[in-house]
Amino acid sequence: MQTPHLEPPRILPESLDRRLYLMLGWVGAGVAMAWLGGSRGRRAGLATAIASLGTTYLVQRIVKPVFKRNRPHVGRDVLVVGIRTTDASFPSGHSASSFAAATAVSVFYPKASPLVFALAAGVGASRVHLGHHFPSDVGVGALIGVATGTFVAWLVKTPKAI
Repeated sequence: MQTPHLEPPRILPESLDRRLYLMLGWVGAGVAMAWLGGSRGRRAGLATAIASLGTTYLVQRIVKPVFKRNRPHVGRDVLVVGIRTTDASFPSGHSASSFAAATAVSVFYPKASPLVFALAAGVGASRVHLGHHFPSDVGVGALIGVATGTFVAWLVKTPKAI
């Protein structure tokens, strides 16, 4: 009887499609707020979607290439759940995007703050637990997300003088 041959996990680059797929939760929440929430919901939804997508772009295309930190599994025997991505680890784009969206939502709906920040913290904790990031990657990603989410919400919420 033959022993089954197990293939090692594939190491694939993170694609834009894969990143968008993972962000659809926050962007979807933004669309739902825009659709169902009246004037405030439209502003909140717009801010949430822009904060999430814009922060992802900022982190993935501008910040990560500067630091080029290896992921926890590179060169180490670390259990990773999911695809072993080969892009830079620092900072965590998922955490940045989630905290940006949570911040934007909380500016428009302050009572939702505990829920949305708990969800964002869960995303960050999962990135460490699944072996994709170091805790500092998540912490800095969260700080970037709060900063960009605050800025985008301020831009969208501020009345424009004509």
